[in-house]
Amino acid sequence: MIITAPIDKPRFDFTPLIGELPYMDFNRSAKTEQEAALMLWDLYSYVKELESSLKGVRSLNE
Repeated sequence: MIITAPIDKPRFDFTPLIGELPYMDFNRSAKTEQEAALMLWDLYSYVKELESSLKGVRSLNE
């Protein structure tokens, strides 16, 4: 019989990385091409922020 002590696994708190993302309201519509382009740019920049946060989370796990 082998008795082992429980191992304390490190706990990661991802809230600071994900919680710092700005709130973006994507529930809107565009009336002109310029507004549509700005909405697309907002979406693109938000996705890049998410990718950056995901890279931060991945580096914590390694």
